[in-house]
Amino acid sequence: MSTQYRSKGLISFRIDTKESRETIMKFLEKDPVKVPVLLDKTGKVTRLFGVWAHPTSYLIDRQGMVRYRAVGLVDWTSLQATSVVDLLLKEG
Repeated sequence: MSTQYRSKGLISFRIDTKESRETIMKFLEKDPVKVPVLLDKTGKVTRLFGVWAHPTSYLIDRQGMVRYRAVGLVDWTSLQATSVVDLLLKEG
């Protein structure tokens, strides 16, 4: 999804809240992703966003407001998911 929407202004990244940097790097060697992975060592982001399950996905608009939250796996290629992303990108 990040590649498809990057030219339209979508910025995406992953936040890991549990594993060490070393564990994440080993995982990325085996299964590389095309988005940056940020490490929340203190759990501050987890607390601020109220994450209680993994994975949890958020779409945040250009004004910094959370506009969409999904708990669990999301098929970001599905019509439902792409419709939400398209709508938010059109709002500018």
